[in-house]
Amino acid sequence: MEQQARYVIGAREDSGIYPVVVDGYPAGTIHRRHGSWFATMPGHPITGRSTSRYGAAELLVAAVDEGKRPTAPLTPAHTPRAVDVAHRSYTHLIPELRPTLPNAVRAAEAMARLAELAWKPLAGYPGADQPWLMQCLLCGWQGRRFWSHLRGRNGDPTPRPITRHPGCLLVADHAKHIAEFTANLTTTCECAEFKHPTDIHGAREILRTLSYSPAATMPYARAILEPCTASSARAAALREALNSLTAKK
Repeated sequence: MEQQARYVIGAREDSGIYPVVVDGYPAGTIHRRHGSWFATMPGHPITGRSTSRYGAAELLVAAVDEGKRPTAPLTPAHTPRAVDVAHRSYTHLIPELRPTLPNAVRAAEAMARLAELAWKPLAGYPGADQPWLMQCLLCGWQGRRFWSHLRGRNGDPTPRPITRHPGCLLVADHAKHIAEFTANLTTTCECAEFKHPTDIHGAREILRTLSYSPAATMPYARAILEPCTASSARAAALREALNSLTAKK
C-alpha cells in the first residue's frame, strides 16, 4: 500500500484502477489514461486531471471536503464479472471510452489486428494504454494485455512480448499456428446477417450516420466492430473514410 497525507492508494487492480481510501473510508478510484491521471467517485463527476496518481488522489480528498461521498458501493469499474465475459458482446467500446468516431475507428483497427495475431478480445476496446482482457487463440490463455504493446511501439510493429504471455507455445511455433487461424480472413464481408463495409463508400456512409447522431455511436459501434472475416479490410476502409471526412472540415 502507498500512503500520502490523508489518503491511502491501494494495490493496482488487474483492470488498471487503484482504489483510494480517504480519512479511513473508501472514496473512489484513480486511473491513468493517455498520460494523465483521473479520479472517479460513484454518483459524483470528478473534473480535472493530474500528472500523477497522488494528484488524482488529492482530487478525491477535495471532493470529500466538499461533502461528497460515494452513492454506490465501490466495485472495480473495468473488471468484467465472469457472467459478463460469458454473455456480453466484446464488440462494444467500454463505457469509460468516449464514443467518438476516432475512437470507434481505432477500436475497429485494434479488433482487426487482434484477429491477425490470433487473439480474441473478451471485453470492449479500452484504449491503447489500458489493460484489455483477451484470450490467446494459440493455447487458450486468458488475461490482460496492453494494446499499445501488441500493436508495436516507436515505429516497430513487432508485438511485445515476443513470447505472447507466460506459458504460451514456443516462439518458433507461433507463426505456423497463427497462420492456421488467419487462413480464413478475407477482403470482402461474407457475413449473412450484416454486411460490413469494406470500401470507403460504405464506411463513409456509416461514419456520416454516426456524426449526425452521436447518441447512436455505441449501439452502431457493435455493427462496425463485431467479428468479421474481412475485419482488416473494414478497418482500412473506416480509417480512409474518417480521414476523408476530417479533411473536408
